[in-house]
Amino acid sequence: MLALRTVVKLLTVVNFSSRNLVILMLGAAAACGGRPSVTVSPAPDAPEATVAQFLAAVRGADLGRMAELWGTERGPSTVTNRSGPRARQQQLTIMQRLLQNDEHRVVRTEAPQSQPNGRILHVELERDGRRFVVPFTLVIARTGGWLITGIGLDAAIPPATGRNQP
Repeated sequence: MLALRTVVKLLTVVNFSSRNLVILMLGAAAACGGRPSVTVSPAPDAPEATVAQFLAAVRGADLGRMAELWGTERGPSTVTNRSGPRARQQQLTIMQRLLQNDEHRVVRTEAPQSQPNGRILHVELERDGRRFVVPFTLVIARTGGWLITGIGLDAAIPPATGRNQP
């Protein structure tokens, strides 16, 4: 409301030809307001907590929270993903379907030599009596907290059934 009063006061002070210019400039400024801000929940301070929250979002089919916990050092995919929301949603849906589990536990943690500020958590997932270990690669985001930057989904793919094994 204060901004509107300021604009009205400004328009009463300037002459008619300048008034049109001011209106044009204000319209252009409003149209070029920049990138819309995205509100993102903070990433957890521990890699184990990030994986636990990600897997809870998997179980709850919460693709939005999964996207907030997936990203790079630059930040979560909701902010940094350049492939667009549709591609991100397809990618997260595939992850969500492959990572469905009844329970999980971290079985091993390692620090990759190539990424000193990263961690690889080997997480054992159980689904329908089948156990498999999936590696989650995490990194500390510049904005703070840990984000998942890669998942070894190969391990989550169920074995083919009904085929002749060599």
